[in-house]
Amino acid sequence: MAIYYKDRAFYDADTPDQAPEGARPITPEQHAELLAALNSGCIVSDDLTVSPPRPSEYHEWDGKKWKISKADAARLKAEQQDEVWEQIKAKRYDNRRHGVYAKSVGKWFQTDDATRLQYLALSLESVTGGFKKPINWKTMDNSFLQLTPELLREIMQTMHDDEQADFANAERHKAAMLKAENPLEYDYSGGWTANFNEQPAAELEGAAKSVSKM
Repeated sequence: MAIYYKDRAFYDADTPDQAPEGARPITPEQHAELLAALNSGCIVSDDLTVSPPRPSEYHEWDGKKWKISKADAARLKAEQQDEVWEQIKAKRYDNRRHGVYAKSVGKWFQTDDATRLQYLALSLESVTGGFKKPINWKTMDNSFLQLTPELLREIMQTMHDDEQADFANAERHKAAMLKAENPLEYDYSGGWTANFNEQPAAELEGAAKSVSKM
């Protein structure tokens, strides 16, 4: 039994007479390749030529290339801009939950949602006089130190400053992205505040150690 192709469909036939008129015989390897091409949005002609993948649901094949109307192009770009803006906001949200650096002790502190609630509770206690003595606190490098009201204020102020900086950075990226010809290719990776999981963390710690040796 052989495999034949015509009109974007495959046919199994024992003889050419059993296949649709004009169908082309193909090998199993070609069948796999053409099937993958069709599944990825390509157009496979009856002569087995393969088009590039369909760029979007708004594009239509004219027999030679993919085309899109001006109205659909504008609609597609707006959708892409919305998609990238959501990615930028997600980056901003994620960045502020990967640690904050306290310069006074040269340590990184957790800033996940659960720890933020702990900071808030301790801050409220300090206002009412309940948090006066230092408490043992685990940092992001798994070492322990004494968390004082002063250190807590530094952590929370740095968190606030970082969040304001990341908010402004997100807005700058949004403005630049909206001017980009291709929003999906816009690079919004730069300008964010340092976090424990990225290289700036090591840079901050190195700078703190250098200062301490002076």
